[in-house]
Amino acid sequence: MDNLIPIIAKLQDIFNTMGSESLELPQIVAVGTQSSGKSSVIENIIGRDFLPRGCGMVTRRPLILQLFHNKNNEEIFAKFLHKPELIYENFQAVHDEISTETNRILSNTKDVSSDPIILKIYSPSLVNLTLVDLPGLTKIPIGSQPIDIEQKITDMTLSYIKNKNTIILV
Repeated sequence: MDNLIPIIAKLQDIFNTMGSESLELPQIVAVGTQSSGKSSVIENIIGRDFLPRGCGMVTRRPLILQLFHNKNNEEIFAKFLHKPELIYENFQAVHDEISTETNRILSNTKDVSSDPIILKIYSPSLVNLTLVDLPGLTKIPIGSQPIDIEQKITDMTLSYIKNKNTIILV
């Protein structure tokens, strides 16, 4: 089974890059309202603070975290799918890259995008697992958020949780 996890993760990468949703792989998806602690729970599972936080909507794109047990290295490190040549050992740099990549697609707007950021984290203290951090559910647009923000986030959330192999973390 341990040999199967990296293959599953590679398939996830391929299908996410192609924009296909036809492959239903096991994953845990964090679902909840804005600022309800979804990102904090995920950080506690991983044992590192690295997810952007703040007031209002901070998570504006799905963040797919592929966790790998790495017994060959004592240190935790991370790689982004969009920058596969870089290895991140400093998790403040991971935080900064998540913010940069979010803003690259959304241009500092208050909108959301269903285009995921895929981050692989390797550590001897992790188990092989895929976690998904989604934007928080909201009912009313605040400030300059688009009028259809509720529908966009609902549709995005449903696209992740409809997979019969998904565990929903609420």
